[in-house]
Amino acid sequence: MTNILEDLLLEILIRLPSCLDAVRCRLVCRRWNSLISSPLFIQSFIRHQSLCSDSHLAMLLFQKSYSELSTNGAQFSKIFPEKSKTFREHCLNFLPWNVIVRAYFDDLLLVSQPRNFRDFCICNPLTKKWHALPQAPLGIQEFYIRCGLVCLPSYNCSSKHYRYNVVVFGFDFPYYLLMPPVVTIFCSETAQWSKLVDFWLPSPDLFFHQIAACNGILYSVASNEENGWGEGIVALNPFADVVEKQFRFIALPMDIDPTPPFDKFSYICVGTFQGRLRLSHLRKVKDSFGLKVWKLEDQNAGQTSSWSLVHNVILAIGFPKNEIYILALHPSNSNVVFLSWDDELLQYDISQGKYQKLGIYPVKQLAPRLFAFPLMHYSWPTPVPVPALPL
Repeated sequence: MTNILEDLLLEILIRLPSCLDAVRCRLVCRRWNSLISSPLFIQSFIRHQSLCSDSHLAMLLFQKSYSELSTNGAQFSKIFPEKSKTFREHCLNFLPWNVIVRAYFDDLLLVSQPRNFRDFCICNPLTKKWHALPQAPLGIQEFYIRCGLVCLPSYNCSSKHYRYNVVVFGFDFPYYLLMPPVVTIFCSETAQWSKLVDFWLPSPDLFFHQIAACNGILYSVASNEENGWGEGIVALNPFADVVEKQFRFIALPMDIDPTPPFDKFSYICVGTFQGRLRLSHLRKVKDSFGLKVWKLEDQNAGQTSSWSLVHNVILAIGFPKNEIYILALHPSNSNVVFLSWDDELLQYDISQGKYQKLGIYPVKQLAPRLFAFPLMHYSWPTPVPVPALPL
């Protein structure tokens, strides 16, 4: 009789609408937690989700600019397709410290404490699980950094062991115009940090901005002092065994209008959709805004990689003020971008020319000073990875 009830409960719970509901149901009691955490349930839930649903849960996590992170609650989030217009504040308060989000991959975050460039951890805000990495080597703390987190695309959702790398780009001010960045990589297979040496970049004065991960490769919008945002895309494959194959430089699309200087209404944003890198450019056009979106073709072709124009539209909405920013590309809908207008978060559907107000930020006047991280929750939350034992 007990086995029958257990099988019946399994059949009921695998029909929950999303992985978020399954995670919440683990809190009901120990029995439910044990059942939902079992490999049998996870595999059955993923199989049922793949048959019954084409949509996935997405979370847009926001963070104040680094200069404003002196207090707790620096991050807040919005889950889609939830209808509530309320943001979730203090969404990383399950961690034992106040943290800064440094990078993301799917539904995982790389975080560290403010002004601490040695102690990193990886967490999943949906499951509230986290794991600290071994301490990074000395020397990084004197640099202004950009970070990337990248996992190999195929792994078992019920296993915490899969290949991943954490990459830290350190820029030594005021010498960053004369020297390339210091690149430090943590490898999950060796559970050790190492510095990358003798790598190639097209210019020593490139500065990295937003970073996105796709198919095991990190992509970053790169600029120099002269051209602002208009230099190109630097691609890094941290899994490559040969240094010459690790870095590639990809020129921006020919029709992006790279004429410097880029004014305050010009924004470039990178993201991913269905295993492809996407690039968007928002720019003021007379009394409105023009938006272009490209996808990268021939991702392994290096400098000969080409771009295909996916969208080229004038935003079909009128704004009484000129303060509109593109925050992120939707990770599972190629027609949707997230915009920030004054204190409101907007979801804009390019194909329909319509926008939807998703909510008002919990703190006023944040729009120009926000970092946005589009997290993608697939059929089951990604387990927080545990590195191998050090060799």
